[in-house]
Amino acid sequence: MHNTEAKDRVSMQLHYDVSQHYYQEATLLQEREYQTWLETFIAEDIHYWMPVTERRYAKDKRAEPSPNDMAIINDDYDELKQRVDRLGTGTVWMEDPPSSVRFLLSNIEVFHTDKEDEFVVRCNFITTRHRGQLERSQHVGGRVDLLRKTESGYRLVRRKIVLDARVTEDKNLYIFF
Repeated sequence: MHNTEAKDRVSMQLHYDVSQHYYQEATLLQEREYQTWLETFIAEDIHYWMPVTERRYAKDKRAEPSPNDMAIINDDYDELKQRVDRLGTGTVWMEDPPSSVRFLLSNIEVFHTDKEDEFVVRCNFITTRHRGQLERSQHVGGRVDLLRKTESGYRLVRRKIVLDARVTEDKNLYIFF
């Protein structure tokens, strides 16, 4: 079990290093280098999760969604690998021709955890996707990640993606966030 409770903020140097890691990840995804992203940025014990966004009244005290609840994405390493492999076949009709995707990351905050080699990272994002000639979609949200430092660099262990919009007008979410 991973403790994802954020503790103290990290040093400026570590914050810079993690931010650069995130920018490199965005570049790989924008350039559709999915196999490289999977092999170099993703831990084998990954949990990649986008719960269903639910707007509740303040008096509604139900627990926040858990990975056992309905989700838009609820993938482990094998499921991410299947998606990456499928994109590599060229037979994903919704990605032929490939979408042009741009990732904008901001408000990157990095925190220590109880483990010396793991960090909680919070950030906001805007993902803009252009598909075909006229289709355009935009997703705004936030992520809470658990990042592990390894000898070969940082690996993503947990990613919780929360979209601000309750309903998306995108025809599919066959992109990575």
